[in-house]
Amino acid sequence: MLEVSRDDVSIVEIQQFPVHDRFIKVPIENYLGLLTGYKSNREAGFDPIPPQYALINAINNPKYRFITAVLSRRTGKTEISNIIAQLVSFIPNSNVLIISPNYGLSSISWDLQRKFLKMFDIELTKSNAKDKVIELQNGSTIRMASVSQADSAVGRSYSLILFDECALDDKGRDAFNIQLRPTLDTANSKCIFISTPRGKNWFHEFYNRGFSEEFPQWVSVHSDWHSNPRAMESDILEAKMSMSKAEFNQEYLASFVSLQGQIYEFDKETSIKPLDLSKIDVQDVIVGVDIGFRDATAMVVVATDGHAFYVVDEYVKGGTSTEKHAEVLNTYIEKYNVDFIYIDAAAAQTAFDLSMLYDISTIKAKKDILPGISYVASAIDNGKLIVDPRCKHTLKMLETYVWDDRQGLIVEKPKHDPASHIADALRYCMYTHNHNVDLED
Repeated sequence: MLEVSRDDVSIVEIQQFPVHDRFIKVPIENYLGLLTGYKSNREAGFDPIPPQYALINAINNPKYRFITAVLSRRTGKTEISNIIAQLVSFIPNSNVLIISPNYGLSSISWDLQRKFLKMFDIELTKSNAKDKVIELQNGSTIRMASVSQADSAVGRSYSLILFDECALDDKGRDAFNIQLRPTLDTANSKCIFISTPRGKNWFHEFYNRGFSEEFPQWVSVHSDWHSNPRAMESDILEAKMSMSKAEFNQEYLASFVSLQGQIYEFDKETSIKPLDLSKIDVQDVIVGVDIGFRDATAMVVVATDGHAFYVVDEYVKGGTSTEKHAEVLNTYIEKYNVDFIYIDAAAAQTAFDLSMLYDISTIKAKKDILPGISYVASAIDNGKLIVDPRCKHTLKMLETYVWDDRQGLIVEKPKHDPASHIADALRYCMYTHNHNVDLED
């Protein structure tokens, strides 16, 4: 779905405005046409899609000064925004600021700017990779900065400020309001905010301004992956199967969902059942082990029929020895005919002792936290995780496992608390074993 908050912004073609009124003075159609001429290098080819048309027309329209674009993955938001930024720099003595949450994201825009400038042999008087400053021979500058170092960008006036992936940093609102908005003091200066959502933070607030009559200079654009005619539906469906509903809605549907609350949306009514393995066409029985050194050690026993996971037993105990762990594992091996034991890869010594002293073979688990959580969440969302009511620790974890809500975190991660140990054990076995399980209906 593609939505633009103001009716006079086209999504199907580049709108024409008088040269003295429009923001981008250089004929953008000619520029894009030249980029398209580089089709032999697919990265350089550029054909606008509807949300990109909307962004071009919104920034060009003299009525609007602040553009908030909530765009999903696969819609080319960073590329089109950098093209707009570069076209602004072609006007002599213009200053452009591209601000990102961190150095790594700034480097993406830096590389794009360098690529486009090199393409057209634009003459430069300065290109400082360390300070991320480009100065064109016409006196214009393109400067990169991070939100945490917004103070370094003040002291000059800007024709355009581009906030890239601005929803990733909660300090963005203050950086704009306090440090950067005063630098937009030249005639017809503008600002673009682009990002995939990260909950209902300040970016959501700015997005809502585009729909309010109280903010007539603001316009908002929202698009999901359907707005890209070049998107491969098979790839999107694969992504959907490997992510939780909340993650997919955020990344591909550009929804303002929150990933900082409860991690798993577990349906108690349909997913808690007394389990009898003799009535399940068991393909494998697997065990996940999270060794606790200062914290508790957690284990889960999970059966799979190749289509779903069934949690049939669990163990959580603190202050115990490797000998005790071995006793519990041997009990599981005998009782459930265990096929694979996946253990925390950081517990190399424990794995070695289990093998050498107790003849228990284990496999190092994959520790990719977010992909692992996504896999477990996907199983839950698709009704493919069934838990026996006797597994109290697992059921409590599914209700209380939450994201770390500390401000300033760039990447989501779970909060470290008692629920995280059984969560890690479950993730270790399910995610490491996932090549044997088809979660598709």
